[in-house]
Amino acid sequence: MKKLIIISSFLFSLLFIPGCNSFKNQSNNYEYIISKKNGRIILAYKAFIDFLKTDKSWDNYNKMVLNAYPEVQVVHDKQLSWGVIDSVSFPNDIKNYKIEDFEHFLTQYDTKTLDYLYDSIIIMAHSILPPVRSKQIDLCFFLPYGSCFVSPEEDRNTIYISMWINPDDIEKIMVHEYGHVLHFDRKPEEPLTLKREIISEGMAVYLTNQIIYDISVSNSVPFMPENSFNWCIENEQLIKDSIRLELNDTSMQLFTRYISDGSIAKPPEGFVQKTAYFVGYRIIEECIGKGMELEEICEMKSEEIIEKSGYFN
Repeated sequence: MKKLIIISSFLFSLLFIPGCNSFKNQSNNYEYIISKKNGRIILAYKAFIDFLKTDKSWDNYNKMVLNAYPEVQVVHDKQLSWGVIDSVSFPNDIKNYKIEDFEHFLTQYDTKTLDYLYDSIIIMAHSILPPVRSKQIDLCFFLPYGSCFVSPEEDRNTIYISMWINPDDIEKIMVHEYGHVLHFDRKPEEPLTLKREIISEGMAVYLTNQIIYDISVSNSVPFMPENSFNWCIENEQLIKDSIRLELNDTSMQLFTRYISDGSIAKPPEGFVQKTAYFVGYRIIEECIGKGMELEEICEMKSEEIIEKSGYFN
């Protein structure tokens, strides 16, 4: 049963630590960091805006953005691996960026809002699924790339969010990605398969629906329009029949067929994008309906979760 969680202004005042929020100057490069008790909020997009005020050379991009912010290098490498950008053309592409097209991002969020989002989401999430280990939680806002994802590491977890994301969706995206963090810290290691990714995304969607008060299930899937969610409901058996045959797929096409959105998505003919999120949610929902606890589900391998859910039977 979903809990009603209220973050009071008093609780927020306890979480806000005066003096923690500062911009640090390091080696003549401005490092835009908001220090938090549990980690950092990294405003790397501001370094990109600074870069746009230069001659926009590739050397400056490396110096001011990629080298100064290793987190953005991670994003850059992801974009290359996904085929979103090209290593040959990108250095020339950034020369055509105009500062007037990006300056509005400087006022998209204020420090108080970012502090509140960071602190309140951690509290709300831990009320639903407590963490099993203490790790630093970093939150990186970046440009000029799109996308959002989480990168789990030994001593920290970093949530990456593009400034292109609509601010109205930012809470949902942060909760979704932090849901992955809480799940990753519990689940056993598994090789890449479609079934693993289905359970991973389904758990994040389920947690989003539980953590955010009064959010509909159809709005709990990031970047899935409501009409696409409704299509999934109406065509659930069709989706089952398709995905059942590919549960053990280990190729990269599992992402383009069932997980990706946007221009890189290539779902089965007639399908909407991101159907793995819908199926994953339904599997977790079935397990909860059978009396299983969230912690119990998180500690199982994907194949066992699917079997216990009975979803494909």
